[in-house]
Amino acid sequence: MENDGLVKREVISTRPFAVTYEITDFGKTTLSFLEELKQWAEEQNI
Repeated sequence: MENDGLVKREVISTRPFAVTYEITDFGKTTLSFLEELKQWAEEQNI
């Protein structure tokens, strides 16, 4: 998803190191579709 520009990955150079992910503006364009898919899956009990 990072390679497709849906999320941004950031490595935090602390000890212990950490990695954070953030949805990009492009990734946010998928939210309505994903919400519909979630609703459909819940209706199908899957």
